[in-house]
Amino acid sequence: MSLAIDRLGIVAALPGEVRALARLRPRGRARLPGGARLLLSGMGAERAEQAAATLADEGVTTLMSWGTAAALAPGVDPGALILASTVRGADDREWSTDPVWRTALATALAPMHQVFEQRLTETPGLVVDAAAKRALHEATEAIACDMESAAIAAVAAERGLGFVCVRAIIDDAAMVLPPVARAAMDADGRLRPAALMGALAGRPSSVHAQLRSLKNLAVAFRAARMTLADAALIVRGEETT
Repeated sequence: MSLAIDRLGIVAALPGEVRALARLRPRGRARLPGGARLLLSGMGAERAEQAAATLADEGVTTLMSWGTAAALAPGVDPGALILASTVRGADDREWSTDPVWRTALATALAPMHQVFEQRLTETPGLVVDAAAKRALHEATEAIACDMESAAIAAVAAERGLGFVCVRAIIDDAAMVLPPVARAAMDADGRLRPAALMGALAGRPSSVHAQLRSLKNLAVAFRAARMTLADAALIVRGEETT
């Protein structure tokens, strides 16, 4: 199965999501060993759309949404790999993904990880608690959500490009994103230490619970990064072990 890795353009939101792919150059750019182009967008649909359009202008033939996602359905664990079959936008538009890329990734990675080839849906912001995740799952029948993939898919459709979505689960359907993490995270997904300390100081009665939640989130993020590291071997044009 032939993958045009050298004509691939990858959009990722967060620096921590791309460490296995490449060392970023200035302006959040990198060129992978197999020739793929990587552009860091920051969080959100508008930033992702701009990055995808930039890569399209540079001549890529396939756009890849790369990074992490939140699970909406039970049984989708942290570290599970979402190779979305379709991506649904908040406006109810829906885009299919490239079956060649999806099959190649699933075949290589299913022996090592939970792999789901189902619908992923767009959300305009972080989905922070179990009730909101359950409601979104029931409304859309999607098993996971993120903020960027639909925008990237829309650019691919407009430009006549292929599209593939590769997302590792960071929080399962029952996990609550700690309020302190939300308050202390900037648009590039980085935790600001001063803001984190300020957020904790503002909730002294729940410091221990907040720190425990942050620890659980860190463990889940490590699981997601391990999955992305295995997927990166394929995207970089290397062999999985």
